[in-house]
Amino acid sequence: MRQFNRWTILLGILVTFAGLALLAYMGFYNRYWGDDWCYNRDFKDLGVWKTVNTYFLTGEQAHRGYSTNRYTLTLFSGLFYLAGVFGTQIMATLIIMLWLAGMFWVISNFSKMNGAIPKSVILLGSAMLLYFNLYISTQRFQVLYWQAGVHYSFTLITAVYLLGIITSQMAGGQESKFFKVLIAPLAFLGGGLSEIGSVYLLAGITLTLMVFWYLKRKQVDWAVRTFPTVLMAFVFLMLAMIALIVSPSNSRYGDMSAKPTNLLLVPFLSFRYAANFIIQSFKSLPVPHVVLIFFFACLAMAARFKLAETLQVSIWKTTMIASLTLIVVWLLISAIQAPSVRFYSTPPDPRGQSLSRFTMLAGMAVIAWHYGQYFHARLPKKWLHILALAGILASIAYTARLIKTNYSELPGFIHRAELWDQRDADIKEAKAQGLQLVEVIVIDMQGIGVQDIMRSRDMEKESVITCGSEYYGVEAIKAISP
Repeated sequence: MRQFNRWTILLGILVTFAGLALLAYMGFYNRYWGDDWCYNRDFKDLGVWKTVNTYFLTGEQAHRGYSTNRYTLTLFSGLFYLAGVFGTQIMATLIIMLWLAGMFWVISNFSKMNGAIPKSVILLGSAMLLYFNLYISTQRFQVLYWQAGVHYSFTLITAVYLLGIITSQMAGGQESKFFKVLIAPLAFLGGGLSEIGSVYLLAGITLTLMVFWYLKRKQVDWAVRTFPTVLMAFVFLMLAMIALIVSPSNSRYGDMSAKPTNLLLVPFLSFRYAANFIIQSFKSLPVPHVVLIFFFACLAMAARFKLAETLQVSIWKTTMIASLTLIVVWLLISAIQAPSVRFYSTPPDPRGQSLSRFTMLAGMAVIAWHYGQYFHARLPKKWLHILALAGILASIAYTARLIKTNYSELPGFIHRAELWDQRDADIKEAKAQGLQLVEVIVIDMQGIGVQDIMRSRDMEKESVITCGSEYYGVEAIKAISP
């Protein structure tokens, strides 16, 4: 049975890694879209550091007519720009690797505190959670492949690594000065990715700080040891939010036609939109959610780890943990809704809700794991173990089916990349011939969620449209139907 257990876990790792590798490979057919041109125009004309400094500019001198307060997004975009198109090609691979490594680190730290879970089980759980999150993402293309939209993914990566630092100190035997120093720039940079991301990270660290403050008063050793690190993260996330708030770019909200939502109504609407998001997620995609829940419950039942037999579990304790997890998930998703509710009176767009999706799936995995532990401790082992392995195999088979669906998207990535490369060469050739008005074939981006900005330069209030022509150094680039 143990041999079969090991082969089942190995099969799961191979399948989920194949899915993640395919998503990463598709990134090699990625190119510049939408706002990428505006950033790249400024990087080309000003350099990376001066473009980051457009945070301080106003009026016509500023980026796209106003300064961008997302200082970390500008910095990250500049670093990718320095590598040229290759930077956009490796972006998805980098995101997946950092995300997966961070989750593995966090779960390993919790494992040290609550029983030594085999590394293979941790790796499988991390990979499965990440793959399902990306597969059913509310806007996968923008958060994984679009250079100007990946700040949502990097917000979640920042959250994972902040949690990794905190849990590492919790699991360790002494306070780490290195982590106290590292967490400050990580928090400040993570908070500067976007308004929604900043609120999300600050809400998460505030909840963590409250728990650690209470346990510190109770003289819990790991809370006393780790509290200064959590406080440091809180302070620098507050500074990041202040930096976003005082940015000159916020003047653009005064030009909005919609009246901002009354502050007193923002919490109520945010809570409601968060609950609606959770409910609608299950209604619109019931099978992936059920499979993920079933998988983590079965993984906990099948995994053989130290202290598993002596865990003091009860249905009351397990239900309390599940309830608290659900409350935390609801509060964090509510925080994600708040900025859009305040300024636009609506929930965030799909790419913003990608933060909600990961938070929800992670919460579901935690709840399912704890109920799996309860069943592991309470039910007969032989038949339970067989049932758990069968459930894991069924989940792996379903994941393989999802990978097949992902593979069907690959030809579209290849086709868009070929058209983009040809168009790039045509524009450069036309400029070399002295042409200033260039016509190119439009690239169909329908269903992708980003725009092909190669249009007429004289369209009013479409500043992004001018960026492509200014980047290439021609008067206008107009895309026509093939």
